Amino acid sequence: MSFARRFGYFLFGVGLGSLLVYVLLIRDRDFPAWLPEGRVLEELAVDSVIIPESIVLPFADSLLSQRVMACDVLFNQSVVRDQPCKEYQLESDADRMRFEICDDKITLMNYERR
Repeated sequence: MSFARRFGYFLFGVGLGSLLVYVLLIRDRDFPAWLPEGRVLEELAVDSVIIPESIVLPFADSLLSQRVMACDVLFNQSVVRDQPCKEYQLESDADRMRFEICDDKITLMNYERR
């Protein structure tokens, strides 16, 4: 059997296996983010963020999740170890925010317009 024929069988098997994995395992699934920044942003982009009365946002509260997803997480300015609640600093071209994530609630601690 020639190399080209064996290689054709190999490609057919890889293609068939890839198709089966896609159909059985991947299709119609919502995968969470894999990297730490994506996981933090997904956790913060929920509608149940507590906004204290002392913080006045220049936009509607419903737009907060969109603003969060446009930010970068600054891990060097965040406090995530040795605390019962984690604090994350987020920054974008227009906003700077600090969130506190506890087991039962997420609170916006600080908001600054840039």
